[in-house]
Amino acid sequence: MTQPYGPTDGVDFSKPGATAPQQFGAPAAKPFYKRPWFVVVAGIIVLGTIGNAVGAGDEKPTDEAAATSTSAAAPTTPAPQAVAPPVATTPATSAAPVVDFVMPDLVGIDLQTAQNAVQDNGVFLSLSHDLLGSRNQALDSNWMVCDQNIPAGQRVTGNAEGAIDFGVVKREEFCP
Repeated sequence: MTQPYGPTDGVDFSKPGATAPQQFGAPAAKPFYKRPWFVVVAGIIVLGTIGNAVGAGDEKPTDEAAATSTSAAAPTTPAPQAVAPPVATTPATSAAPVVDFVMPDLVGIDLQTAQNAVQDNGVFLSLSHDLLGSRNQALDSNWMVCDQNIPAGQRVTGNAEGAIDFGVVKREEFCP
């Protein structure tokens, strides 16, 4: 009779009830796709891909849809307002520093570098808005400046806090 389980150590399989001896040792390794960590990692990747696809929204909204979505969506950066010259009452009561510099050309660089350049000139609050929708700029270095509301070469004077606004798109997108 053939030996179905390997060495039998003298077991006679012709007798009724004879079985092969149990072999103990390390169990065979499971393939990686049957291990618990693989299921968890694969689930995270699938959920991340679905969330990215749902949140991306490649369609460009119409003006009416954009106006409706911006009022109902999470708070976005407000539109820039005109810079008024400081009132000449008492200079000690002015909360923001008065600046005087020539606006650099910041189109084509990432948003973080553009904000740093403006901050180097004394303006610590600048605004930015998404040119292709109403997405928030969470990580400024992943956004590229396409336009600026104050043209390059124009002198910026007075209280310019919150008056400089950059139109941006994601780094992998093209400027409109």
